[in-house]
Amino acid sequence: MGFGFSRRDFVKVGAVAGAGMIVTQKSAEAGPAKAAKAATTAKAEAPASVAGYRQPTGEETLSIVNLNDLEAEAAKVLPKGGFAFISSGADNQVTLRDNLAAFERIQLRPHYLVGKPAPETKVTLFGQELTLPVITAPMGAHGLAHASAELGTARGTAVAGTLMTVSTAANKTLEDVASASTGPKWFQLYLQEDQGKSRELIQRAEKAGYSAIVFTIDAFAPGSSDEANRLGFSFPPSLPFANTGTATFKPSLTWEDVDFIKETTDLPLILKGVLSPDVAEKAIKRGVNGIQVSNHGGRQLDGVQAAIDALPAVAGAVKGRVPVIMDGGVRRGTDVFKAIALGANAVALGRPVLYGLALGGAKGVESVYGQLQAELVRTMTIAGTANIAEISRKYVL
Repeated sequence: MGFGFSRRDFVKVGAVAGAGMIVTQKSAEAGPAKAAKAATTAKAEAPASVAGYRQPTGEETLSIVNLNDLEAEAAKVLPKGGFAFISSGADNQVTLRDNLAAFERIQLRPHYLVGKPAPETKVTLFGQELTLPVITAPMGAHGLAHASAELGTARGTAVAGTLMTVSTAANKTLEDVASASTGPKWFQLYLQEDQGKSRELIQRAEKAGYSAIVFTIDAFAPGSSDEANRLGFSFPPSLPFANTGTATFKPSLTWEDVDFIKETTDLPLILKGVLSPDVAEKAIKRGVNGIQVSNHGGRQLDGVQAAIDALPAVAGAVKGRVPVIMDGGVRRGTDVFKAIALGANAVALGRPVLYGLALGGAKGVESVYGQLQAELVRTMTIAGTANIAEISRKYVL
């Protein structure tokens, strides 16, 4: 978040990549990506120039073998600075790498000879039925990945039958993104220093039909990407942050800010950036309606716990009182299965969505979800679960 910015720049444009966000695990996934075959047969169109920044414009279905492969393919079609911003993590990228490695440490325990029918991946989240328990994480500046920016992501997510969380730091207005598809959407909020502007953002989201507010609590100061800094990356003036203009983001957050949001809207409030049981407990007591376990995709504070490692304790504290969402490091259907088994109601997907957008526009985003759903169905079939509700701790060691 805020990679390559001074603090002054940060408060002007805000934390650009939301949780799970507009990033991919470059350092963590470069090895697998290089070793794997090309992720897609799609040949992205030549990037189009947008006032000095060249981004892809192609729209096509991708042939994906493994979401981990997408990073190397996206690097071929994105400008170096934009790709570095999207792909890198904070500082030494320890947390970014561990978000992935932690999933590999978790072992599955299948149940055979159970005679289960073909698996059903549908879930209901805050009253909305989704094709699978995976949603698009809030990510800023989709225009770095594709000319359609958040509009393409919204279309692809909707066709896939799931939900998109739209970032305050989007390149398209929240109203335009809402109109881009009929799919369900949540609005991710970065509080503004001017409380009136925060209230206005929430009211705009309500009017535009967003069904929940996601309040990010771990991005009130800029993270730092060594790679983006080495390249001297800065945001192109042609890709403005459409929702906030020159407004400044609030540089310090308290529980009173949670109270303010609850007082401002009747929409469900999801607290994103939770890594500890005590924060989850306090949030629920304050009326928060959902918890998102997240370390901001390893973009903020390097060295914090992997999100999947934090999930069991947080879910244990929540005790089913509100939905729990988890993001960070999800790349395979087995990852989704593991997160559900450890207490998540759904997971949020960030970096692979941006890579799919870069490689194929809205159709690329849809392809990413199609691959993940196919893998989840296969995992559930072999593990012996007929639906998402059956996935529990007994399926992991």
